Amino acid sequence: MLDVTLNPGFIPLLVALAVLAAPQALRAPLMALSAFSALWLLLDREFGVDASVQQMGLRIVPLELDALNQVFGIGLLIALTVIAAYSSGRKNRFEDCAILVLAGGAVSALFVGDLILFAATAALASFGAAWVVFASPLRQSARAGVRLLVWQGLEGLLFLVGIALHIADNQGVTTIRRLSVHELSGAFIFAALMIRVGAPLAHVWFKDAVAHASPAGGAAISAFSAMLGVYALARFFPAEVLLVPAGAAMVVLGAFYAAAEDDLRAAAAYAQTAQTGIGLALVGVGSPLALAAVEAHAFTCILAFAALQMSLGNIVERRGEARASGLAGLGQSMPLTTGFLLLAGLACAGLPGLALYPTFAAALEAAAQWETRWLWTLFSCLPAILFVGLCLRVSLAAHKRADSERYGEAPYGMLLGVSLASFFCVAIGIAPHWLYNLTPTEMSIDPFALDRVARQLELIGAAGVVFLALRLVGIAPTEAPTRLLDMDAVYRGPVAAAGAWTGAAALRVLGVAQAGWDKISSQGGARLEAWLRSLDRPYAQTWSGPAQLLTIAALILLALLAGAN
Repeated sequence: MLDVTLNPGFIPLLVALAVLAAPQALRAPLMALSAFSALWLLLDREFGVDASVQQMGLRIVPLELDALNQVFGIGLLIALTVIAAYSSGRKNRFEDCAILVLAGGAVSALFVGDLILFAATAALASFGAAWVVFASPLRQSARAGVRLLVWQGLEGLLFLVGIALHIADNQGVTTIRRLSVHELSGAFIFAALMIRVGAPLAHVWFKDAVAHASPAGGAAISAFSAMLGVYALARFFPAEVLLVPAGAAMVVLGAFYAAAEDDLRAAAAYAQTAQTGIGLALVGVGSPLALAAVEAHAFTCILAFAALQMSLGNIVERRGEARASGLAGLGQSMPLTTGFLLLAGLACAGLPGLALYPTFAAALEAAAQWETRWLWTLFSCLPAILFVGLCLRVSLAAHKRADSERYGEAPYGMLLGVSLASFFCVAIGIAPHWLYNLTPTEMSIDPFALDRVARQLELIGAAGVVFLALRLVGIAPTEAPTRLLDMDAVYRGPVAAAGAWTGAAALRVLGVAQAGWDKISSQGGARLEAWLRSLDRPYAQTWSGPAQLLTIAALILLALLAGAN
């Protein structure tokens, strides 16, 4: 039992129970204290397998620490600290507990050393994410929570089938190692992780959950959900070539919707999907530099997009929604939130001097090979698109004059959380070398080399000038309350209708079959009962006399034959 509690992620899980009973004034400090304690336990351990136990004939590894999960763990625990400060601005003990379950499950999954415990802790994180959505006070959050449970149930089912096949194929060995998609067990686990990271066709769950969660819940889901899948793919499937086109498709899909979506929290989730796609493609490249860039890029994505979601959450807290078409007057009524929003948007777009830029430079360096030149080109275009989608059009909308009711700033605790997240965005962007040093492969990259900085600024600046020119001549449309259709329109429309029709038809067929069986069984039972009653009255039938005569004759014939022999 002592070995299991050494996993740093178990501390937030234990504190989650205390948060349910704690008064409001103590809940945020308890959340922050759990993050600090887990971080201390993480940094106090040495690399390697800490212990293993035998359970039901299987070798279970409760804790394993290396440079890969250390980087992810530090990023998630810093995010938990920031969200703890942010959550002090509202009253919702159940959501606080759910956020700790989500964070504790995700952090625990990073440090376990076998597939069984990984599946269990990842499922616990999924449960926490669904609980976060259900705890949201926003409209339609309950339905979004149900949809999230469906996706997570499918992911868990695929994972369990893959683990069962893996155990059968490897004589009960469950320790974490490299898997192959060419094996049936590896294919099931790979499919489950594709759902977790929000790969194409399954990407809609992420934006749906973030858009319907509360301000704090959206930041928590953004930080703790998809990035766990990136870690698992880097752990289980490094250099898997299928990840390159999958990541590229995520970049294209996320960039398109981030630039056009009116709901800014959904747009930010799409932008994070695009940045996650960079991580997937680099895992598929599989070189030591690419894997190191994945770790660093995931670290900065966790903090930058948490800052963006918290800034948008401030708007949701005051206005009930955060839509680009409804931001008029934001610059006058909520100037601090507007400043944090633009800073976080610039960080997510990769502006030099902010969080994502140094790790984005490392990603470009890892993709700068002749075989992956198309991938390098695709990566290079992403910051310009995100700058327009997350910063420029938001800035233009926020600084429009509005005669409507003025809104005040968000509560102090929410502003404090955004301030901490913005501090990390600036600190990492200015001094990224300590993050480079945490990765397992030494990255001797100078992100502030003139050619790198100039190229990034030129692309971002050119995109801004083109967008403004198109807006001036009326080609680029102004923000309007539109709703873009994505794959969830298919899932909720034709797929849901087909499922409902199939279910109704199956129930009707089942009813007809059951009624027919009842009729057949009742008639057969009646006939059997009549036959059994006839045996109780052998002399009551008309054929009883001839039957007896034939029986006696047969017995006499048998006796004569036996005597003759």
